[in-house]
Amino acid sequence: MTETNSGKASPNPAALAIREKALRCGLWALEKKARGMTILHIGPLTTIAEYFVICSGRSLRQTGSIAGHIQARFKENGILPLGVEGLQESSWILLDYDDVVVHIFHEPTRELFSLEKLWSDAAPLTDPALQKEQDAVENRGAEEDDDWEL
Repeated sequence: MTETNSGKASPNPAALAIREKALRCGLWALEKKARGMTILHIGPLTTIAEYFVICSGRSLRQTGSIAGHIQARFKENGILPLGVEGLQESSWILLDYDDVVVHIFHEPTRELFSLEKLWSDAAPLTDPALQKEQDAVENRGAEEDDDWEL
């Protein structure tokens, strides 16, 4: 937080930009019907990153599609990842965007590693627009999910 001329604390612009980056990752993943979207503010607990964006795909094909979409959207804005892991296997894909790390899991792999439990001290990031999109994805019919099973 920084002090304004009125003496009231205002949010740090850099912190707001990082938060927005994490929210965009979440929204972009939801554009590809990602499931179980969770954004954890891990910055107070570690120097790894400020946020973990964690989501799942119902198939390996879908996890790859989610990762590709996030990478394409960042690239449109001139941002390349520092590192990418797991694209070949697609059961756990990690996209490292410095202060935001995106974890895209195939659902059975997510259950196995349970990052949310490992980072249970991290505060979840909530946002009304993200929650609205997530609810829409979660409430869609199962017939739409069948497209990813091919």
